[in-house]
Formats: sequence, structure tokens, C-alpha cells
Amino acid sequence: MNRRRSDRKPMNTASRQPGTGWAAHLRHSGFCIAALALLVSAPSLAQQPAYGVDLRKDSLLKRQERNRTIPSNEFGDQHGLESGSLTFNVVDVDIPGNSKLSVEFRRILVATDPVKQFNSFSYGYPQTRLGDWAIGLPKIEATYSATAGWITSDTAQPTKNCSITQAWLMEPPPGEPYPDAFRAHMFWNPPTVHYPDGSSGLLVYNSAGMPLPSSGGPYRWVTTSHDAASCITTLKNRNTSAPAGSPERIFGQGEGYLVVRPDGTKYWFDWMALESSLPVSNSALNYCAIGPFGCEIQLMEVSMQLATLALYPTRIEDRFGNWVTYTYSNKTNELVKLDRIESNDGRLITLGYSNGYLSSVNANGRAWSYTYNSANVTANLISGQPLAEVRNPDGTNWRYWGTSHPPPPNSIQRPCENLAWTQTVNPDATTVADTDFGGYTVDSPSGARAVFRVDQVILGRSAVTDGCYAPGAVMPGSNPTTVPRRFLGGYRRVLTGKKVTGPALTPMIWKYSYQSNIGFAPMANGTTRTKVLGPDGALDTYTFGNTYTLDEGLLLAHTRAASPQAQPLQSETHTYATGTAISGFPKLIGFHPDARDRVAATFLRPKLSTTKVLQATRFRWAVDTTCSGRCLDTLGRPTRVTRSSAPNP
Repeated sequence: MNRRRSDRKPMNTASRQPGTGWAAHLRHSGFCIAALALLVSAPSLAQQPAYGVDLRKDSLLKRQERNRTIPSNEFGDQHGLESGSLTFNVVDVDIPGNSKLSVEFRRILVATDPVKQFNSFSYGYPQTRLGDWAIGLPKIEATYSATAGWITSDTAQPTKNCSITQAWLMEPPPGEPYPDAFRAHMFWNPPTVHYPDGSSGLLVYNSAGMPLPSSGGPYRWVTTSHDAASCITTLKNRNTSAPAGSPERIFGQGEGYLVVRPDGTKYWFDWMALESSLPVSNSALNYCAIGPFGCEIQLMEVSMQLATLALYPTRIEDRFGNWVTYTYSNKTNELVKLDRIESNDGRLITLGYSNGYLSSVNANGRAWSYTYNSANVTANLISGQPLAEVRNPDGTNWRYWGTSHPPPPNSIQRPCENLAWTQTVNPDATTVADTDFGGYTVDSPSGARAVFRVDQVILGRSAVTDGCYAPGAVMPGSNPTTVPRRFLGGYRRVLTGKKVTGPALTPMIWKYSYQSNIGFAPMANGTTRTKVLGPDGALDTYTFGNTYTLDEGLLLAHTRAASPQAQPLQSETHTYATGTAISGFPKLIGFHPDARDRVAATFLRPKLSTTKVLQATRFRWAVDTTCSGRCLDTLGRPTRVTRSSAPNP
């Protein structure tokens, strides 16, 4: 890490207001596809106070296990009902074959993920080989200090990131040269496996004796999706001749993972790539700053660079021996560059690039082409080269324009001193009669057009414990900013509107609203409610649990009414194994230092019952209670259920 004194700035300890709009002055710093700083320059915002960013809180509602989406439609859009996320997941090329293994080219865009802070004055978004989109591949992703790479706290063998010998060693050491300012929880996003369909699983150290595959191993890692992972000693793109201390050498020094899915499919994750490199700031004490009276203690702002790294698969093989291989050509410190997808039954996709960007995808003598807008300046944003068009072999095309990544949402200043923000009532888009709005725009090959509106709301959780703390350094006698020790809530970007128009189409509009109960314990049994108003006037209301360590992320109820004023035509409620143990559930699948903050990814909480009411009849599905508790196996799957129906009283 750079230790020059010029990296350390005295802080203005006065309270500063969050940026609520884009500044008029725009700064452009350029874009290099292969550089570590992969950010497009962006407009400056008012500075944020440097009291540190706890990434457990920054990313909680962004995690895949909290972003289960409704099925995609013509535009590829997927809506996370609980979190409000908007994700586009589009398959351009899909070649059928003799096995269920996919040979496809897929691309993904998370349109509610805002631009990131580059420095005190500018914001941007990490670019990829697809501009503002990303190639949709399986990957294991994690964030570490850019000067250390994917390491553990095992000082004897820090680069053995997979084959650790003790569970507590998984967490990296504090960031240097300011370990007190950058504890692991301030910057570490732990390894999580992501699949192209949007499913994912946090890698949890296997210390709970979960069932494992009978062959292979040793399996040191498991997920709540019943994946098991063993270790691959060396990464395929490791370069031992790279200069010592260079990013290429640092990022290539670790291990890979061999993940086995419940159906027996194996994934070799052993090709490293850099997803992004971003700074994070905090405060520290300068014990001998030169002041008017000589050497004195001063508060200074310090920073460290974070590297989000990803391991991509080089081979996927099913239990029958069928395989698909992936060929890449990037270094460990470069964006992933996929060149070829090939299967044992002869299916083949090749990719071409121009100036570092994907320009073509080829399969069976046909070609798909990709073009990008040049860097452009608007009143609100300086962007890089966003994807503008995908042209299909038959001459039809996808076209995209507008802001694909919104500005950062507001921040809550001194969130522990005045909890009035927890009672904020979010605007309800389902009650507003607007029929025209702007946003990210997609033109499909059929000629239909969709516009997606993204706004900000406050979401959070209830029954949060452990109070507040000051994450940065504290001057003697000062009044430091404190923040919740566990994620309580905050502003986030969400989908609030969608409009579809086209030739011979009656305009169709969907509207969405969100509201959370937010509070510290002893407040309990809070929920997050999402309302969806469809083009036909029908209103769907989804209720999710948000009680800390209990039912976070679980769908508790769903009702559907013909209109917002009408009584529900149908309803559905669910119960789960949460709270008091029932037949060994909820079950912690292994060790993770953030298990309490990641209940959805570390505990098995099987569904116990579903009750549906439709047309005056009640239908019920329930796990039987005749098996010394509930009839569940060790993985939480029901072994005996009862289905019944009766008139609804």
C-alpha cells in the first residue's frame, strides 16, 4: 500500500450533509479497459464523512439470496420483490445438445446498482468487456485489500484461501498500513458462488457435519443450496514470472475451488479475473501531526484500495461425464476475457473483441454483433461506453439507452442519534396516476419498448441488536458519529415503474412500492411489504419477514385483489422453521464470522406449511408432525406431508 504522507488528509470533523444531487462541475478521468482503476469518471458530489463503510451493511440487500426474482419476460428484466432490485438477464445464444449442460452466451445488468465512489469528488461504475453489462458466467466472487489479494488470517500460509485448517482463519487480516481503521468487516465481502440464473450461495466452512458427496474431497465448504466445495491447488492463469508485488502476481497466488452441486455437476473455478478496484475511506489518528504548537494529535482521513476478484470456471462436468470447457485470455489483474465455450458433443461458441470490448459472438456460422455508445456527457452523468445495440443474425436487434446505473442514494447522517428516519413512509407509486415517465429504455427485437423507472426508498429490518459504535478514530473529547453495529436500514435504489409500448400494443404500466418496519430490539416481528400494481388494475401484495436472525428474506404472505380498493380474491401464507428449534431446525450449516448477519445464507430454514385461500376454499400443505417433531431429513427436505382442503370460514 502507498504509505506517502500525501495519502493522508486532515479531516474536517464538522458534520457534512449528504449529496442529494449531481454537482454542475463534471470531471473526466478517462477509461482503460485493462487498468486496475476501472471506473469511468463521473460528476462530483458533496463529500461524504469518512467514518468508514461497513460492507456487511452496504451489500446486505444486494446479495443474491435476498434478491430472488420473478421470472424474466420479453425484455429479460427480473424484479427482486423484497429488495426492489432490477436485473436484466438475457441469453443471446443457446445451443441445444445431448446433455443438460448449457452452451450459451448470456449477459447480465443490475440496473439498480448505483455508481460507485471513485474519490472525494467523482463517481463512476466499473466497466466490463460488455460496457455497462457483464458476461453471464458462473463465478466465485469476493472483495479483499488490493495490496494483499485473496488471503486468509493464517500467517503461516495466507494464500491457502480454500484449504484453511481452522474455520476462524477464513477472515483476512486488517488492512495495512492502518489496521485499526480497516478491520476485516470494513472491507471484506466473503467468497460467494454465483450462477447465471441468479441463484447463489455463500461459502460456509464445513464444521457442522453436513452431508457431503461420497467421492472426492475433502470438502471444506458448503452452501445452503447443498453445494460442496473442495480445493484446487493452483490457478490456471497464475504467472510466477510476474514481478513480485505486482497485482498480477498478488491476485494469482491463491487456490481455486471445485464445487459439486446436488445433482452431481462439478465446476472447476480456477481462472482469476479482476472485477473492479475501488477505494474505501476511514478516519485514523495522526499522533504527531505538525500543528501550531508543534507535535500534536490530529484526525486524518486514510484510504485503502479494494479489489473485487472473481474465479471463473474452466470446466463444468455432469455426473455422466459430459463436459463444457471455457477458454479465457486475461491476466489475473484484468477483466475477464472469455474467448471460447466448447462441449464434448461438438457445440461451440467463439467470441471476438475490438479495443477490449466484446464485438461479436459466433456459433454455427451465425454472428451476433455488439456496439457501444461513445463516452458521453449529460446534465447528470459522464458515462463510459455503455452497450447500445445487440444485432442478431436475422437482422433484428436489441437497443438500449438511458442511465443503466443510477446515482448513489442519499445517506443517513448520524443514524443512531435520531431514529426518526426509521419511521419514514416511502412514496407509494401504486397510488400515483402518472402514465408517462423516463428511465432506462430497452427496445426488443419484436419492436416493443420498455422503460424502467428507478427511485430511492428506505428499507431495513427489525429487532436488530448490539447497538451502535464509532467505526473510525475518535479524538479525545469529541462527539463521534456512531452507526448501528448490525445493519439496521438505509436508502437504496429500487424499481418503481415499468411501461411497455409498441406497434398495435395498448400501453401497459406496472408500479411498485416498498415499506419496511425498522427498529432496534425489543421491536420484533417486523416485515417488508411490496405492492405491485399491474396493467389490469390488480394489486399484488407480498409480505417478507425482516426480523433480525429470525425470518429475514422469507416470504410470509401474498394476496391478490382486483383493485387497490377491493378485498383480496386470493391469499397465501407460509410458515417456516425459525426461532425455537423444530426437529433440529433452523440449522446452522457451518462456521462463518458473519453468520448472524447472513441468516439466509448460513441457516437452513425449511418451509413447514402453506395455506392458500381461493374462491371460499382453503387449501393446506404441511410437513407432518408424526416423526418426533417434523418429518424433515438432515437437509431440511420433507419426508412426509399432508395435503388437505376445506371451506374457508
